[in-house]
Amino acid sequence: MGWIRNIRERINVVLFDIRGIFFKVVNVLSVIFGLAGLGIIVYFFGFSPDAATTLSLTFFLQRILDFFLLKFFFRVFFDFNPRRFIKENAWETLLMLFILSETILYLVFSETYWLTFLEILGFSENGYFLFVQLLFWIVVLRETGRATINMGDYHISPAGMLALSFLILIVIGTVLLKMPEMTVESVSWTDALFTSTSACCVTGLIVQDTATFFTFRGQLIIMLLFQLGGLNMLTIATFIGSFYRRSGSLHSISLMRDFLDTDQTGSMKTILRKVIYYSFVFELTGAVLLFFLWGDEYSFNGTADRIFFSVFHSVSAFNNAGFSLFTDGLFEASIRHQYLAQIVVMILIVAGGLGFIVLQDIFSEESRRRKKHSHWQRLMVNTRLVLTVTGIMLLSGAVLFFVLEYNNVLKDYSFGGKLVASFFQSATTRTAGFNTVDTAALTLPTLLVFMLFMFIGASPGSTGGGIKTTTFAIALKAAWTNLRGKEHVEIYKRNIGWASVNKTYAIITLSLTFLFVFTILLLITNPGFTFHEILFEQISAMGTVGLSLGITGELSAAGKFILVVSMFIGRIGSLTMGIILSRRVTSKNYRYPNARLMIG
Repeated sequence: MGWIRNIRERINVVLFDIRGIFFKVVNVLSVIFGLAGLGIIVYFFGFSPDAATTLSLTFFLQRILDFFLLKFFFRVFFDFNPRRFIKENAWETLLMLFILSETILYLVFSETYWLTFLEILGFSENGYFLFVQLLFWIVVLRETGRATINMGDYHISPAGMLALSFLILIVIGTVLLKMPEMTVESVSWTDALFTSTSACCVTGLIVQDTATFFTFRGQLIIMLLFQLGGLNMLTIATFIGSFYRRSGSLHSISLMRDFLDTDQTGSMKTILRKVIYYSFVFELTGAVLLFFLWGDEYSFNGTADRIFFSVFHSVSAFNNAGFSLFTDGLFEASIRHQYLAQIVVMILIVAGGLGFIVLQDIFSEESRRRKKHSHWQRLMVNTRLVLTVTGIMLLSGAVLFFVLEYNNVLKDYSFGGKLVASFFQSATTRTAGFNTVDTAALTLPTLLVFMLFMFIGASPGSTGGGIKTTTFAIALKAAWTNLRGKEHVEIYKRNIGWASVNKTYAIITLSLTFLFVFTILLLITNPGFTFHEILFEQISAMGTVGLSLGITGELSAAGKFILVVSMFIGRIGSLTMGIILSRRVTSKNYRYPNARLMIG
């Protein structure tokens, strides 16, 4: 048996020498074939082909599956221990054997037993295509999960990877929304790009009415875009990769740590799964409650339509997207006074804006165990600060809106309606973009308060935008510390390092710089609007809020493109954009002599 072992070792040496180059080529081909499969699916849903064309598309999609089947066999062949590989990838092996059986029977008999079996069950060519598409998505998601394990091989920084993921999603969304079956009438590339960016960046600004301009397929695509944009494609990809035994590379952990804005690394796999879990639970619960709370004044087209409306608005609210299937948003006459439904939406907005790490700290099993002993004191400092600032902003915003608009937009509301509307505007203004009052009729003092809240935004690691609540709080605390002559910034008897304080000032400075530049560009390209209309629109875009004074659809093409860039920067973060555009220093091991400057 020794000679067999020697032969195997020699084969392993040869395979080791060529497997690296071989799989680099195969991985490139995987991307090409994956994009080709995606193109086939886009064509099917975007153009509604006839039965003969559908069968042709299905045939080509099956051949793409055959490529991934071949790749699987190459992975088995090049593995140093094939038996262990098959055992560790048992489910994938069964799937590939299932695909292999179909391929062999097709090559031998020139017929597909999948189609025959589905026809017996009463499915048409479209059902056959959807079945093959399901297999394609399973395979592609497996490939995506595997790719996240080796993120470090791509030599892209976490900031660059984050930005790239949103760019890819925006491009895919633009192409999808441009398809004929997605809209009632033809949409321009500019409006398709704007809508896709607004959905992917969970903003909610619209240039076409989501309720009437887009078909059911278009509305479904928009919902998927702001769901993926809220969670982030990288979170989903890394979540899939977390099910692999060889997962959790330092690069992928760093990537997710930057996106979720947390220093926790040891339990990153658990946190990622909790992110998906919390999203699903909140969105499902919200959808069920909304289904029963819409009331009977709005005429839904059956139960299925009511279910879709409920799911759409629940997902939109939790992801702070602000998209609505009502033409006038939640200000729709038949929905305007459904206060219980508005309270559900408001809770979803606040929950999505707290951040996944905060939700994890509040609802985790460990957190429930320590409730008996000073639960508030044992929460993380970040959690306590987020909850404190969120509560203060929610209450102060409601009070200010109640006072400033009592005899204006709230004059026709009951006292209870005034309270609900006030709290709702305070919550939605920070990043959600829903409206239950006429935004264009608000007084200038209220608009100024709205602008401040939109600029601050939600909390770190959440679905919302803005400079973030903790950034605003630390900036105020640092200023107060400086005025009192103290050397250290302290919160809840904990020291805040100067690295965090400097990061705070960098975020605020960059955000104000981008805001200033883009506002000037909007004023130049759209001279027909007032300064406060332009400023409100720009802050709303950069804060990924989605509130508007009604000028979005009337902006010039250049103005829409400026808002597209603003929404993109607002979603990935001004600091992330600054890191991408700047050049990192190569050496920090030196220090110049101190200089005396007159400050203030």
